Amino acid sequence: MSSFLVDLVHLYEKNGYEVQSSLSPLHFPGFKSAYLPFSYIYLNGTKMCKGGGLAISELMFVNCITSIIKPKNIFVIGNSFGWTTLALGLMCPTSRVVAIDVCWRPDETYGIEITNKLGRQIEAEIRAIKAKSPDDVSDVVKNNFKGGIDLVLIDGGHTPQQQTADFAACKSSANETCIYLFHDVINFQMVNSFAEIAAQNNHLISSILFRTPSGMAISYPKEYVEKLSGTVNAFTESDERVRALHSEGRKNISD
Repeated sequence: MSSFLVDLVHLYEKNGYEVQSSLSPLHFPGFKSAYLPFSYIYLNGTKMCKGGGLAISELMFVNCITSIIKPKNIFVIGNSFGWTTLALGLMCPTSRVVAIDVCWRPDETYGIEITNKLGRQIEAEIRAIKAKSPDDVSDVVKNNFKGGIDLVLIDGGHTPQQQTADFAACKSSANETCIYLFHDVINFQMVNSFAEIAAQNNHLISSILFRTPSGMAISYPKEYVEKLSGTVNAFTESDERVRALHSEGRKNISD
């Protein structure tokens, strides 16, 4: 793994923040374990934003993908406190990364400000904007990118309907070779929505990444199959193993 993670943690720390990321629930009994695997930013012991960022293992997956395809234009739906947006900038120093957040809460508005501040301290072009998906996606892309989108991370409103709308909005502004990443697909019960997206876009290869804490997913053009299938396979489970795990889980519950 490249030094992007070391640089990302250092970026926050040199600006006075603390990083909490990728902790095992077994190590911290009594804590709300659903949040422990993901990434949060603290200042003087106070969590700066309710929303978290990708876990380290998820960033490793994204880094594997970006190191192969080297996207120029990267679009992120859901900025929170900038963790994943800035990670993408450090992974892809010659890229332009634009993130939007609807900013329902004051912490997310502050997150936009801090993302832009920290973004000016790294090589990539970083811009975080208060905007709403799907309504504002077309204008944001048109006003901030030369050419369409090469890579999208959908991590905004965690409902099936919002995931579908986010994908459709991005697709309309994306290049034909765009790769789509989806966060929290399993954890927020958006598998059926993702399956519908996959079925309606059979020019893309779509997979759920069971070896990521949130149950991420990816859809990518068939022309990338030789380049990306090995990486995708390394972060998922076979259908046989998934069925076996579900069967064993049901047996353990009944016992």
